[in-house]
Amino acid sequence: MTMNHPFPSPAPIPGAAPIAGATPSYFRAALANQYNVILLAGSASLSAALASWAPLLSGLVGEALWLVAGPRLGAFRRHTDAQLETETAPLSPAAPPAAQVPPEYAERAAAVESALRRVEELCATRSDLTAADRAELGRRLAALSPSFAEVCATHQRLRRAALQVPLADLQTELASLHQALAAETDLGVRASLRRGLTVAERRIKQLEGNEAASRSIELGMQNFLQSLALLAEAAAGLSTALELGAEIHAAASQLNRQVAADVERELSTTRTSMLPPPLPSN
Repeated sequence: MTMNHPFPSPAPIPGAAPIAGATPSYFRAALANQYNVILLAGSASLSAALASWAPLLSGLVGEALWLVAGPRLGAFRRHTDAQLETETAPLSPAAPPAAQVPPEYAERAAAVESALRRVEELCATRSDLTAADRAELGRRLAALSPSFAEVCATHQRLRRAALQVPLADLQTELASLHQALAAETDLGVRASLRRGLTVAERRIKQLEGNEAASRSIELGMQNFLQSLALLAEAAAGLSTALELGAEIHAAASQLNRQVAADVERELSTTRTSMLPPPLPSN
């Protein structure tokens, strides 16, 4: 008994991300399954021993039925995905070292790590996610922790800059300079006072920008933790792999926007501070 037309491989599950450039072939896995090979070889041996075609024909019929139904069984697909995940795990690149988080942010970093592990555990229990889906989601989740550590470091730097020179002291100094300028009549001294006023005003502007950026990052970190809680709810529900990937991308983009906004603000203030003070008016 021969098969004139090969059985088509079942269509891949939508939303699966490829690992090592290809999605798993369930038809090929069903054909190479060890029990399938043993039964087919046994039927051929029995046919040779009995000098009868009946055992071989029965084995080929069973083989055809298995190749049609086996690759479409959910249990067989999960077993194949588990095997593929085990085979590709040693080939995965080593995880990057954990980012250093300032001590005052350790509690938040622990909450982030716990939320990320929770999402990974929920994804692992989803039978509708393939091994490729889980690997891709895990790769994206692993990038969130270093991003959060970078935001924490930026927030700490801004807070330290604000604590070095309190804004109230600069405002008091600025008021004193204004009073001295109003009472001074010598032109040379007035020019020096104006330059001092310009420097003080720039420093106040820079500190105010630091405080605004610090508050913005603080809100961004709070929103990020809420996004992780929302991601865990989506992983526990019926969200597809594409939807989960979009949620992870949204959380990562939120952190990246916070860092980018802070860097842009620092570059702007640096360019402003490099400008020479205005010439005093005669």
